[in-house]
Amino acid sequence: MPSSPVHLKLAYLMSDELGVKSKPDFLLGAISPDSVNFGTEQAGEDIRYAAHIRSRDYGVWKKQLRDFYSESKSEYADRPDLLRGYLFHCWSDIAWDEVVQPKLFEFLGTLGFGYDDMTRQKWLELYRFNSVVVGEDTYAECRRLLRSAQPAAISVCSAELIGKYRDYVADDYSDKIINETPLFLSDEHINDTAERLRSAGYLNEI
Repeated sequence: MPSSPVHLKLAYLMSDELGVKSKPDFLLGAISPDSVNFGTEQAGEDIRYAAHIRSRDYGVWKKQLRDFYSESKSEYADRPDLLRGYLFHCWSDIAWDEVVQPKLFEFLGTLGFGYDDMTRQKWLELYRFNSVVVGEDTYAECRRLLRSAQPAAISVCSAELIGKYRDYVADDYSDKIINETPLFLSDEHINDTAERLRSAGYLNEI
């Protein structure tokens, strides 16, 4: 799964393609599932899975996302792009897991890292990639738009928690940035994720 800066960049790049009308809402939704990790390295699996409407079985996960969208559309009729952004985050996680993460794990294996250390090394590489993403001109625009978005509760994430996470991503995030050149990740992998979202029909679910 990608980091919040990567989610923001991907959401920003695809927002016009998706016909998004409120980019602030869409970008806020696109980081909101990860708000449950605020203040900790990573929330417990039960909380993370609930926030991402997730199952270990990807087929079940996809069904749960479709059901959640159908059940929630009327509730967010006044802010549809917030809900769409939230779902975009989850479908992007799936697309990333399908086309990027296996390649990243394969690369880490060539460096001699074993299974037990793979997840930690994956995040370290994402932190390196974060340093590239947050330095881009478009990311400054993402931050500006994000700051203007008004938090609202969605799924198991409260408006207060989402607001705190919004401010953290827009104004800090320094603890998840390593100022080193990425060993593997690049814009190619963001493009691969975008193409997977298209080719697998996931954009049609949003």
